Amino acid sequence: MSHIEITALDPMDQAQVDAWLAMRERIRAQDIPDFPPSSPAPSIVRLTRTTRATRVEQLLAVRDGRPVGTVEVMYSQLDNRHLVEFELEVDPAARRTGVGAALLAEVERRAVADGRTTLITYVMQQLPDGPERADHGERFALATGFTAGLDEIRRRADLSVADQPGLDRMLAEAWERAEGYELVQWVSRAPDDLVDAVAYLDGRLLSDSPTGDLDMEPQKVDAARIREMEDVRLTAGQLSLNTGVRHVATGVLAGWTDIIVNPVSETHCWQGITIVDPDHRGHRIGTILKIENHRFVTSYRPRMRYVHTWNAEENDYMININEAVGYRAQERWVAFQKKLTA
Repeated sequence: MSHIEITALDPMDQAQVDAWLAMRERIRAQDIPDFPPSSPAPSIVRLTRTTRATRVEQLLAVRDGRPVGTVEVMYSQLDNRHLVEFELEVDPAARRTGVGAALLAEVERRAVADGRTTLITYVMQQLPDGPERADHGERFALATGFTAGLDEIRRRADLSVADQPGLDRMLAEAWERAEGYELVQWVSRAPDDLVDAVAYLDGRLLSDSPTGDLDMEPQKVDAARIREMEDVRLTAGQLSLNTGVRHVATGVLAGWTDIIVNPVSETHCWQGITIVDPDHRGHRIGTILKIENHRFVTSYRPRMRYVHTWNAEENDYMININEAVGYRAQERWVAFQKKLTA
């Protein structure tokens, strides 16, 4: 077997970037064919735009002049500085030939050199009644010293078959429980009078959501971090559609959700955060957020069909809401973790 070279992907090398994108498309088509083709712009922006919160390295495994694998390595900068998260992919034609092992060895070397002690990555598992999914990611993780830390389920809502009369009734009942609250919505950039509240809710996510056995701490989120995230998305051509519920008497943003639409994507979009302030729970705000934001999305993208979301398998509260509004399970995603020693 010929030598594998691990190199940083050069965003200025168009031929290399094109070959990398083509390889990633082959991987998607093989491993998770119900995902849409990747939008190149967000991927390329991640190569060229560094943020205060996360430093990203994209490595390429090359054999005989051709890319055979890739790994995105993400270093938390403002919090969780012990942690490296990564996404490792191998061309289907090059699997079981040492490519994954070579990429992982380089990730571990770089993590240790940067003083990091924990690696986290996600792999798919097939559900008993779900679409076919290969188990090579799980086998590789277990064989290389990783242990399962958190199980999540990806669910998908098909907006084209949503029971709109049923959703109308559900929404009306929820608003009856939410007297004294009002709807606020925005596109891509939070209003100046809400950005601090958005940062507060965003920072609560790892405190309020299940994290299993993962070695993760709550994130430090402020308005500047939110603005930077918004700017990166705008640079990538991503549309962010946001719905909030505000307590009228106090002006407090009681809950917030967002959905991301990639450039030129008309049929698939991606659920981001959905969170309700603990002080305002019990008013069906989560249900309001979900239904209202789905409708906000279709007001901007009338042909939008699928919304994808992930929830920890133990997060019964959000799972119940998601299934009530039409989400159905597709596969399990397991966060695998490995502790490193220098």
